[in-house]
Amino acid sequence: MDDEKSAPQHPGKRLAGILELVGMTRKELSLRTGVSEKYIETVVSGAKDITFAFARRLEYAVGLSMQQWIDMQARYDEYRFEQKARAGIHPDELEIPLHLVDVVPHLKKYRLLGEPKSDIDAILALRSFMGVSDLRVIPDITHAILYRARHKGTNDIDPYVFHAWRQMCVRLTENAKTAPAMDIQKLGDSLPAIKHLMIYEEEEIPMHLEKTFAACGIAFRLVPSFEGVPVRGFVRRMADGRGMLCLTARRERQDVFWRELFREISRIVNGNSNFIDFFFKETAETYIDNFTDEVLVPEKRYERLVRNGNFSFDIVRRFAESQIVAEHIVLARLIRDGWIEETDEVKKHLPEYGWENI
Repeated sequence: MDDEKSAPQHPGKRLAGILELVGMTRKELSLRTGVSEKYIETVVSGAKDITFAFARRLEYAVGLSMQQWIDMQARYDEYRFEQKARAGIHPDELEIPLHLVDVVPHLKKYRLLGEPKSDIDAILALRSFMGVSDLRVIPDITHAILYRARHKGTNDIDPYVFHAWRQMCVRLTENAKTAPAMDIQKLGDSLPAIKHLMIYEEEEIPMHLEKTFAACGIAFRLVPSFEGVPVRGFVRRMADGRGMLCLTARRERQDVFWRELFREISRIVNGNSNFIDFFFKETAETYIDNFTDEVLVPEKRYERLVRNGNFSFDIVRRFAESQIVAEHIVLARLIRDGWIEETDEVKKHLPEYGWENI
């Protein structure tokens, strides 16, 4: 009942009240505004809206400004639109928030969603956040992006979670302070500085990464990882000429984090702004892997280490320092290439980050 009392009313009702208050008949208003008495009746009854032209005439006739009448009409139109939207929600849409039970708390934490008063309000808020007029279309939107993952047999995909994660990346970076345009050359020149950040304390790394990428016109952000999102990162060009790079944060080995970060960087440096792991050409992924390996540890220098055959921790540590990378980067590659085994002793030199609660 309270909602009904606070709901915007058709401005015709306000007009009727003014006429009664000042003792003006509808016929007199008809003469003052130059419209028919029948026209006045349709407005007062709410059957016809107040147009810009009639709002101007009312300004002359009853004193309220044209803008006041227009604002009253606009508030009523918005309210009427929202009521129609509520009535038009398909029952299937009401089930979709069940997919997002792990995502919504993060969206509220980042103030990307408010606290809805009802299930209907929750749907309307999700429509706005997701950028769709009907939540049921989301699987169709994500189908093309996820085509290759399905083709490869990846089954842990939830299109609603994936789309929400993507929207979260965009919203968390769109207002970041960066250089006015993406400078790929500067990013390429900054690779040694980014590698150097490996030696920083864990809690300092995100801030320094954001600062370094911002100088290159790229908004960087660590974002939560969710079940149902089979990707590690998201890079793209923004409409204003800047770039964005988001990487999922989870508890994992540090070497895995840095390798994934440089894989995302390689997509920007080489002009590719698609989602990670969803290229239609296998050669693109191979090229990105090779590029990442070359940036982290140049192939010719790595080959000299391999030919030497001495993979003691002291030798590996000194070699890593000469390449401006952490020891775990070299150890991980030696494991991946089959030169050393991942023993318990080696694992002690493969530290983890604990960013899963970011």
